[in-house]
Parts: sequence; C-alpha cells; structure tokens
Amino acid sequence: MFRKYILRMRNVAPFLVVFIFYCLLAACQAAAAEPCEGQKNTIVVDTAQHRLWTCREDNKVGGFSISIGRGGIDKQKQGDEKTPLGEYPLGTPRLSVQFGIFIPIGYPTPEQKAKGFTGSDVGIHGPSRTLRLANKWFDWTQGCIAVETDTEISEIARWVKEQNINRIVIK
Repeated sequence: MFRKYILRMRNVAPFLVVFIFYCLLAACQAAAAEPCEGQKNTIVVDTAQHRLWTCREDNKVGGFSISIGRGGIDKQKQGDEKTPLGEYPLGTPRLSVQFGIFIPIGYPTPEQKAKGFTGSDVGIHGPSRTLRLANKWFDWTQGCIAVETDTEISEIARWVKEQNINRIVIK
C-alpha cells in the first residue's frame, strides 16, 4: 500500500513543484509591481519589464508596454544604441515627423558629461513611421523609449503637459 502511495506521488510531484514555482513567481512579481512607490509626480521606466508607468503621488496612473534601445541599457556614448539609466529631466513634448510625438529626456546629465558620457536626442516617442507593425515585438530604438501607438504617446504627452511632469526615472 505504501508503495502504491509513493508511485502515485511520483506522478503528482512534478505538477506540484511547477505549481509552487508559479505561485512563488507570482508573489515575487506582485512584490516588485509597485513601480510608483516613493515617486511623487514622475514617469518611471522599468527596462527589465519593458514598462513605462505614469505616477502621481506614489500611485500608478497609467502603464504602457515599451521598446528600448537595440543595444540594451546603460547608455554611455553617442551611437551605442543603448537606453540610459538614471533620473533625468523631461522636456516639453513636441511633434515629430518620424515618431508622431517626441518628449525629450535630459541625457546626459551634467554629472554624466563630466564622466565622459556623450549622446543627444534621447526621448520618449511614439511608433516609428517605417516600422509600424514591429514597434512592440523587439527593442529597435537608438536609445529612446518607444510606446506602441500614437494614442499612447498622445496620452503620455497630454499627461506630462497637464500635470507639469518634468522628471523621468529609468531603471
């Protein structure tokens, strides 16, 4: 009888292990899912999750899927195609022929310039007019943060203007 029990458990054990793993994974993601905690009025970008969050008084106002630089993260020089990490000022949203709307990010900061970081024209923008169908499927920018649709970038730009948001945190 004990042997039958062991044989039955051997068939169930892999499913139990997978179930426990997914429960732990979900708990970890829930714990890490508070990107706006400690962020008053700002935009927070989580490059690992490919998400942009609009935050007001420590609360999420909106969330968007993003693409980042095709070179990855931690931009340090012009042309490395990486998205910068850190805290930056935001510029005023403006129209862009190439991306619909472009919101400038103040990269590099004066401290980064002193360390030799180079680059310019980094921002949050809408979909590329040439890659329209592939905007969400892979990281394709030259270091910017791109949302999938014109509606999304319009919503973010409107929120930045209305709430007078002037800061972005990229991690």
